[in-house]
This record gives sequence, structure tokens and C-alpha cells, in this order.
Amino acid sequence: YRTSGDPALLHEAMRKFPDNAQVAFEAVLAGDLSPEDHRQWLNRLERAAPDNALASYLSAFDYFNSGRIDQGIQELSAASGKPQFQDYTLDRIQNDKEAYLAAGYPVAEAETLSSRSLELPHLHEVKQLGRDLITLADAYRQSGDQDSAQAVLEMAVDLGRRFGNASASSTLVSPLTGLAIETLALGAMDPNSPYGENGQTVQDQLNQIARYNEAVRNLAKQAQSLMPRMSDQDWISYTDRRMLFGEVAALQWVVSKYAPQ
Repeated sequence: YRTSGDPALLHEAMRKFPDNAQVAFEAVLAGDLSPEDHRQWLNRLERAAPDNALASYLSAFDYFNSGRIDQGIQELSAASGKPQFQDYTLDRIQNDKEAYLAAGYPVAEAETLSSRSLELPHLHEVKQLGRDLITLADAYRQSGDQDSAQAVLEMAVDLGRRFGNASASSTLVSPLTGLAIETLALGAMDPNSPYGENGQTVQDQLNQIARYNEAVRNLAKQAQSLMPRMSDQDWISYTDRRMLFGEVAALQWVVSKYAPQ
């Protein structure tokens, strides 16, 4: 299903493996379920992956989307206590690559296709959840409940951070989405208020995120301009490095090897 996009294959998996976390993950993102079935599969995902914070975030988005704000807040509170954040990206890329190899594609082409064909629909839902939290915090603030507003904004910051450090992620888009959510949440706070335990302010953190964001984007732009020069073997090395060390490290490798010294 991941490789072909054929929904019949997903429905077969849903029938045969209803308690599998990755099947449930794909089911809730497929977009062809009724609201009742969508909630059922979200519940199955949470049961199959009880330590995965992303399951709670997707559930929270569904609750917010249906107007059940209290249940959404409960899911966000549950997410903050879960140790893992798993979107199965590495598994999905590896499975796609194996499918292309089994179909007879050359290794370099299989590596490239498995990355380019990867879809990440959950990013839209999580980013919208971040926006919903900003809106909720504003509503609390307008009603005079500053403590609740701050608590919700901190949930939004935590949501952004849970996407992880870009240096350890196999794709850039996921951590950049997390940085965007964190930036939105911090931007709704008093820029001069304390942030963290190192004497920083909210504005200091915003400035740090902006510098890091710009550096990563510049690195990606430079590496992409060099990629047409890469050999098939280097494409294989690049994708292997991305899977092992993250996309930032893989892009740095491309620049160090191909950029003029």
C-alpha cells in the first residue's frame, strides 16, 4: 500500500492486522474513514503503541477538530508523559526500498524512489493542532485566564519540540515543522519573559530558532545544487548516512565532498 497507493491493500491489512501499530497509523491518515471509524482506529493506534506520543497528538487533533476540546487537552497531557515519538519514517523508507529492489530496480534508483515517494500527511494534522492551541490560548487570555493560556502555549512548545532535533531526523520537513510550531507558540508569549534555566528570554529562544532554521535551509539549498553531480554509489552512501545519522549529517557530507574547497 505504501509503495503503490492502492487503498485495497490497506483495507486488506486493516482486516488482517487490526492490532498492528503501523497499520493503524496508515489507516488514520488515509482520509477515507467515517468519523466513527476514524476514532476507532485512533484508539487502536494508541493501544498498539502506548508509549508513542504521536498517537496521542493525532487523537488530540481529532478531538479538537470535532469540538471536544477537553478530551483534546487530556490527550495532550498524556502525550507529554510518553517517552517515544515515532512516525515510522525509517520503516516506511526501508520497506519501500525493499519493494523496489524486489521489483528489479537498481540500488541507487530504489534508494531515490523510496525517499521521494514518502508522504507525511500527519505533519499537516500536527501543525494544525499547534495552530488550534494558539487559538485556544488566545481565547483563555481574552477571558482573563492567563494561567490556562500559558499552560496551553507550553503544550504547543512541547508539541513542536517532540518532533526532535533536525540533526537526528531522516527527513528535514518533520523537524522544520516542529520548529514552526514552537515559533508560533513562543511568538504568542511575552518576548521579555524568562525562558529555560540559562537566563534566556522568549525572544532569545526565538532568535536561536531563526538562526538554526536559516542555517539548515541554506545547507539544504547548497547540497541540492551539488546533488546532480553525485554518482550512483554516492547516492547510496547519502541515503545510508541519512538513515543512520539524519538528513542534516547526510547533507553536510554532500557539501564536504562536492563543494569547492
